[in-house]
Amino acid sequence: MAMGSSKKARNRLADRKGAPREVELKLEIAAGAVGRLLDHPLVAGAQPDQDQSGHLSAVYFDTPDLDLRKSGLSLRIRRRNGSSVQTIKAEDKSRGLALDRSEWEQAVDNGLDFGAAAGTPLARLIAKKGVRDSIRPVFGIETERRAFKVEHDGALVELALDDAAATAGGSTARFAELELELKQGAPAALFRLAHDLARTAPLRLAPVTKSERGYGLLGREAPAPIRAQDIDIDADASCAEAFQIIARSCLSQMIANESVLRRMPDPEALHQMRVGLRRLRAAMSLFRKMLAGQETESVKQGLRWVGRKLGPARDLDVLLGNLREAAGSPDADNAIEDTERRRLKAYAVLQKALDSPRYMGAILETAAWIEAGQWLGHEKRTSRPARKHAAKELSQRHRKILREAKHLEELQDDERHQLRIRIKKMRYGTEFFASLFERKKARKRRKAMLKGLEHLQDLLGEMNDIAVGSAMVPSLAQSDPERAEQRLAKLLSKAVAAAHDLPDAKPFWK
Repeated sequence: MAMGSSKKARNRLADRKGAPREVELKLEIAAGAVGRLLDHPLVAGAQPDQDQSGHLSAVYFDTPDLDLRKSGLSLRIRRRNGSSVQTIKAEDKSRGLALDRSEWEQAVDNGLDFGAAAGTPLARLIAKKGVRDSIRPVFGIETERRAFKVEHDGALVELALDDAAATAGGSTARFAELELELKQGAPAALFRLAHDLARTAPLRLAPVTKSERGYGLLGREAPAPIRAQDIDIDADASCAEAFQIIARSCLSQMIANESVLRRMPDPEALHQMRVGLRRLRAAMSLFRKMLAGQETESVKQGLRWVGRKLGPARDLDVLLGNLREAAGSPDADNAIEDTERRRLKAYAVLQKALDSPRYMGAILETAAWIEAGQWLGHEKRTSRPARKHAAKELSQRHRKILREAKHLEELQDDERHQLRIRIKKMRYGTEFFASLFERKKARKRRKAMLKGLEHLQDLLGEMNDIAVGSAMVPSLAQSDPERAEQRLAKLLSKAVAAAHDLPDAKPFWK
């Protein structure tokens, strides 16, 4: 569950009838960095929490079909110093940068206590025929924990350094992570604390639970690219609330696909990570006046660096796809072989970048800025109704796109590329603000507008791919220049027709 979300989201929390909450931030610790974290003044001067430290042995339970996992639940028994505690956790479907979960704990003696599930989502699940009797251990996690109580920015935080190993069947995965669990205060304090700690040791923002690591070992959850989630903003949300909801979603998309990319060179994961980055930068553009400041410029600079590191491998993925469509000629076949070699090298370079302290710092800085940035102090701007701001911003962008699209035939390659970027930002804005304009007429108009914008963007994208591909493999374009010109002319003709139709789609925000 994202922190500080809209009124609608806060009402969902209230509907849970007082279920205990666990709000925590998880970070992966870079190899060899644990000692540096222990030496950080905030940790070195913190009060050790002996009650939470020591060896933890946890067994997680599920059915053979993983019914609990599919329902967003986890069930475990954790043993420490001879005592056992059963814990049920329920994930919110709209997870943000910090983990916010309902949690129910019960001391147990001999195995599972299903009576303790009363009043929890697990009770409904185990009431189904055959589910309760089929629940069994599925994996275990052994953890050596060093815990501390840290006071920071008016909040009390339990800081836990975990050296852990998950085991399922014959597979074991070791990992080290830092958990920051909020005991008192505002969730934003978790991000400020993480940002301070990251100045001493490389930390990777990783909203992944221990149970997810265990399930990953079962071999049924191959890492898969993550697409953008729908944005849900309440109609009376402020600009600050709206931006945080949007920005969390974009950064979460980046982080999730980064995790896939660090395991394998997946073109779709790279594409979706880049989409997440572009959506985030579009969101920053849509709220640019509210976010203005030196801290924001630092975040922008970090994100631009990330974008530059993602670009080369993605460009080669696109080029390779286009070359394979044209396979058959000697020039195309030679270009495919050369491009494949270049692509592998580009992914190797990207992998190093994702593992670098600079990348980890840029992502963590961005997360801290979203949750607790100085921009939040601009009360006059942040308190403005998001709906009013969205209508004005979309109107201005829409008018500019229509003006430029009228003269599409006269635009040069770089000018068409800039128009395509403006259309993409307009599309993102339309998707971001969709929930603010939910009447039937608005939905119908929005669908029509998105269809037209997407069609023109795709055509301009194909034209840009040709221009980029020709620059990357000049010999291919030179081998059949007439064919390349014909394809560009055909695409331009279609784009002009699509641009001509844009004014027919009426603004959905009016």
